[in-house]
Amino acid sequence: MPTASFRLASAPCTWGVWERTVDRDDLVPARRMLETVRELAYTGIELGPPGYFGSDGATVSALLGEYGLALAGAFAPLRIADEEGFRDDLSFLDSTIEILAATGSAGPVVLAADENTLRLGVAGRADARSATSLRGDDLKRAAERVQQASDRAAARGVAVAFHPHAATYIESPEEIAALLGLTSVDICVDTGHTIVGGGDPVEIVRLAGNRITHLHLKDVDANVLARVRSQELTVEQAWEQGLFCPFGEGVVDFEAVLSAPELARLGGWVVLEQDRVAVQQDDLGSVRDVEQRNLDVVRSALGA
Repeated sequence: MPTASFRLASAPCTWGVWERTVDRDDLVPARRMLETVRELAYTGIELGPPGYFGSDGATVSALLGEYGLALAGAFAPLRIADEEGFRDDLSFLDSTIEILAATGSAGPVVLAADENTLRLGVAGRADARSATSLRGDDLKRAAERVQQASDRAAARGVAVAFHPHAATYIESPEEIAALLGLTSVDICVDTGHTIVGGGDPVEIVRLAGNRITHLHLKDVDANVLARVRSQELTVEQAWEQGLFCPFGEGVVDFEAVLSAPELARLGGWVVLEQDRVAVQQDDLGSVRDVEQRNLDVVRSALGA
């Protein structure tokens, strides 16, 4: 059974608020989301897209504090294959680091390579993805940029976790292994993105070992993923059709992941995520019910 001491957190993407929906005008208001998250007895939440909880550390800290929630991390994508784009992304990274530092968060800045057109077109398909992987000097330069971003956060006393992510240049087991070998950066294992990237979450936990500092839990609908692999759906369409499904209805073995001995030292945030594209206020009740069941699956896996 699991032996680590985890703190459970939610994430705005579970409630339909993330990079893919940030421009919508019908997002669930922040306070309604936080009220619902508190009702579910979470103790933390990730930051979500820029400005949703506030644009500076003091505002974010005050808002989350009203609901008894800690900031469990903040996402910062980087164009690791593009030097000019990467330098442009550093300003957003710095503002994210400052929010985490100002709130006194123990949560990390969660780095990831950016989704891009090339990788969106091959996500979920091993052969096509492999043909577009970074190699040689391109891979080394990308790894150097990841290391630079990590060092930038560490200089401000902010923890870092790099998140292998579908439709980016770091998603497959081979790409994760290459990044681990070329940097000293710690890792966020995401059970859902690991499977879409062609890996097994338990094997990735073993691969990353003591460099895991953050954990995202998702479940994956095998039928929807099969449609991606057969090219019936793009991964973007799959997100909208429930690629990341309610916990216990997909292929992730949560008990096997959470009981992995490599996680015994983690003692940090475990973030439950079920990415949703279109959530409105009237949907909150039904989403809350599913999230309660997701929590029950995780707590059962933890032996709680």
